[in-house]
Amino acid sequence: MLIIIIILTIINLSLIIILFLSRRESDYILRQLKERKDIDTNALLHMGNGFFPRELLQEINLLLRQNRSNQAYYAHKKHELYQMMTNISHDLRTPLTSVVGYIDIILNTRLPAEEKYREIKIVEQRLGRLEELINSFFEFSQIIARENAPEKRNLKLIAILEESIAHYYNDYCAKDRSITLHCEKTNWIFFSNKNMLLRIFDNLIGNSLKHGVGELIISVQLSLSSSITIKLKNALSSPSLDLSQIFDEFYTTDISRTSGNTGLGLAIAKQFTQMLVGEISASYEKALFVITIIFPCSHFSEVK
Repeated sequence: MLIIIIILTIINLSLIIILFLSRRESDYILRQLKERKDIDTNALLHMGNGFFPRELLQEINLLLRQNRSNQAYYAHKKHELYQMMTNISHDLRTPLTSVVGYIDIILNTRLPAEEKYREIKIVEQRLGRLEELINSFFEFSQIIARENAPEKRNLKLIAILEESIAHYYNDYCAKDRSITLHCEKTNWIFFSNKNMLLRIFDNLIGNSLKHGVGELIISVQLSLSSSITIKLKNALSSPSLDLSQIFDEFYTTDISRTSGNTGLGLAIAKQFTQMLVGEISASYEKALFVITIIFPCSHFSEVK
């Protein structure tokens, strides 16, 4: 009987010691958590005397990592949102201020009828620009919010590309510039969305019109084993472009700001390309600025 009592006493003392050490370890972990909460640090929790479930500690550290990652992500998004609102207000205010100035001149000065007509035409152009900006902002917000996959059907890729080129043909001629299209075959059928493809090509060709010089060369190459590649090449009027940011929303250079560009054209082209399961990138090749679009060959077939 005495032996049993001694054994039970030893067991009780052991349990009390283990409980005490576990409580101490829990208090130690709790202090670490409070410290992590009050200071900006990436430090994780660590064990003390070893009387705390290791798996539980690992899960807590995982949550700490995720929380820190989320904090960094939302801080970055907050900065982007601030920058976006700044750019939007700047882009909208510029043509609006111009319109107000021209209207003031028309109303408060005695101008000949011919000159007044010229001023009104300028106002019309500025209002058109303002409408274009608002439409671009609205379109981009729709892209971001879109959840459904785009509707697709069989299309003639080269015909769509030629349609975009024809749309800008007169504008390029007016600047003594040209567009050259190189492609091996014209009978490729592409399973995709026509409106989105047109928007991609329009944005890229329009971007070249605004910021490029000389001939715009568009080439289409098909590799049956991998993909189809579309390249747009031209020289730039201002070569100071940050290729790492060129597809970011509202990224603009000084020259594009003065020409009234929102910076959304390439961002929209990127979003649409990705939604069509493609890739888009920018590079320099022999002093030429190059936009490259790649679509997987699984989307293509050839008309016999």
